Amino acid sequence: MAKFDVLLSKRAPQPSSAYSQGLVFGDLVVTSGYLGTKPDGSGLVSGGFEAELRQALDNVTAVLKEASCAWADVIRINVSLVDISKFAEMDRIFRDYAREPYPTRNTISVKELWGGAQVGIDVWAVRSQ
Repeated sequence: MAKFDVLLSKRAPQPSSAYSQGLVFGDLVVTSGYLGTKPDGSGLVSGGFEAELRQALDNVTAVLKEASCAWADVIRINVSLVDISKFAEMDRIFRDYAREPYPTRNTISVKELWGGAQVGIDVWAVRSQ
């Protein structure tokens, strides 16, 4: 069985079921999917799509920091959008977090997300040694 290091940041929502915030295998860091939920577990942030997306990205940022990573280390981002017409807005906001060379990205439209969320994010990163 592979040996993983488990990431747990107090600045991101705590796992409430059978998942880890993130795992590290060697130099590879993989996060769970994050919504625009408050780190204290009290639900989604208010303020609409942009507020939710920024909170989701902040939640991922907290887990990346726990792994000694930053957005510059991210090689893959997966985005789930309930409303695919929000793609351009998502892309604009994402540029506040990542810089060139941008990570690879997969954006999909989904019917719904937990708790009525509008957007979900997960990433893969590679730690620098």
